[in-house]
Amino acid sequence: MNGIRWIASYPKAGNTWVRCMLAAYITGKAPQVWNDIDAESLTLEAMLRFGDLPPAEPMEPVLVKTHLKADVPVLGLYGEATAKVLYLVRNPRDMLLSSMRMASISRDDVEKSRDFARKFIANEGLGWNALGAGGGVGLGSWPENVRSWTESSSDRFPNADVLTMRYEDLKGDPVARFSEIVEFLDLGGPVDIEDIRRAVAASTLERMRELEKRSEQQGGGSPIRHGDARMMKGGPGGARPQFVGEGRYDQSLSFLGEDIESDYQELLHGDSGFALYAKQYGYAG
Repeated sequence: MNGIRWIASYPKAGNTWVRCMLAAYITGKAPQVWNDIDAESLTLEAMLRFGDLPPAEPMEPVLVKTHLKADVPVLGLYGEATAKVLYLVRNPRDMLLSSMRMASISRDDVEKSRDFARKFIANEGLGWNALGAGGGVGLGSWPENVRSWTESSSDRFPNADVLTMRYEDLKGDPVARFSEIVEFLDLGGPVDIEDIRRAVAASTLERMRELEKRSEQQGGGSPIRHGDARMMKGGPGGARPQFVGEGRYDQSLSFLGEDIESDYQELLHGDSGFALYAKQYGYAG
C-alpha cells in the first residue's frame, strides 16, 4: 500500500527512537549517524524550513515524522494521500522533565526549573516559546495535539488507519511492540521477527548515544535542525545537552517543590482535556 505514514507525537515522546528502529529494520543495518535515520523517514518541520514538502501523491510507502497537530493547514495537503498514522504518547511528567533538560535547564537550577514546570502546567504542554521563537506555533498543548491525531484525524485523513502506542509499553517490551508498529505501517513484505530483534538491538540508548557522538565527530547530521531540538539553546559556554537522554519514565516532580506537584495533581484531576487523556493513557497517578 502506497501513501504517507505519519510518525506523530508531542516532543520527547520517543519519536526519534522509533525512527531509529525503523531505519535499522528497513535497511538491515544499524544507523551510524543521524542522517541514516533521516534517509528512511522524512521530518516535516525540517522540510518546511527549507521550502520543501513530502510527495503529495506518493508512489510508495513514505514515512514522515512530525510534532505538529493534525489540523495545521499544511497537513491538509495529505488528506487523501495519508494511509497510516502512528501516534506516540508518553507520560507528560517525563516529557516535561526531558524537555527541561533539552532547554539546558539543570535540576540544580531550582528557579529556572520551577519556572519551566509552571509554564508547562499553565499551558498544558509546551505551547509557549520553550522551543525557541515561534516554537509553539502548530504544536499546541499536549491534549490538543493528542486529540487532533487520535480523535479527529479520520475527518482529515479518511483513508488512514490509526495506531496509538504508549512509550512505556514500547520500553516494557520493545520487540513485541515494535513488531506491532512494523506490521501496522505495512512497509511491504511479511514482518520478520529476527529483523525486528536486530532493529531493537541496534537502537538501544547506548547505541543511540554512540550514534550521536559519531554524528558530532563526523558531521553526520543533527536533530538540532530537525524540529525537536529547536529548544536546545545551550548552557554555560554554549554547550548543548546531549539529545539522547536516559529514557526515564514514571518520574516525580516533587524535587521541584510540593507546590509544583500540587499544581500538577490539580491539572491531572480536573475536568480538562489534559486530565481526560492522562487518565485514558494511564498517566493520572
